[in-house]
Amino acid sequence: MRTRLALVLALLCFSTSMLSGCIGLVASRELMEWNRGVPIIDNQMVQHKFEHTFDSTEIEAIIYNPEPNNINIDLEVSEIRVLFRVEIPYSTLAGVDISNFTSEVRYVHARLWEPGANKNTDPPFWEDNATKTYYPHPKKFYPPFEEGVWELEVEAQGYGWTSPVDQLSFHDEFEVSVTLTRPCTIFPESADTGECAPV
Repeated sequence: MRTRLALVLALLCFSTSMLSGCIGLVASRELMEWNRGVPIIDNQMVQHKFEHTFDSTEIEAIIYNPEPNNINIDLEVSEIRVLFRVEIPYSTLAGVDISNFTSEVRYVHARLWEPGANKNTDPPFWEDNATKTYYPHPKKFYPPFEEGVWELEVEAQGYGWTSPVDQLSFHDEFEVSVTLTRPCTIFPESADTGECAPV
């Protein structure tokens, strides 16, 4: 019904503008703005992440060291949320933490670097490391942020093994994500699609 009304109004606007010159254009614009409705300011979240499950004990498959993930951060970013989730089965056996004995071969190390940081001498903006199953609360950061291209990087080593006896199978896995929150505008005509235009 609303689509049909919009079509009728658009045809009316077109015919009015054709028949009455500049005055018709003003009236047409006002009519279209009226039909458009009031926009809503909302938040748009953009996620950058690394996610990996180790599925082998072969030497070429146990190391995960991808290229850094480049993240553009500008003045519009109102929040940075960092999630670091690691699952390393059997890092505790019979209630005993054995991760100190396996930390050289099973680990996840993640860092978030600000633009222009010297990775040899500067501390990262955020950093975390795990050698056993680890589910900390997400970290949240608020402005001001350095504008430019930030880098999210991760180095990990782990193992995976699928046993004929399912209870003996294990797979080290992790997720590291950076979610940016920016304000955006939702116009009533795009509410169904969820399209959110940057402010």
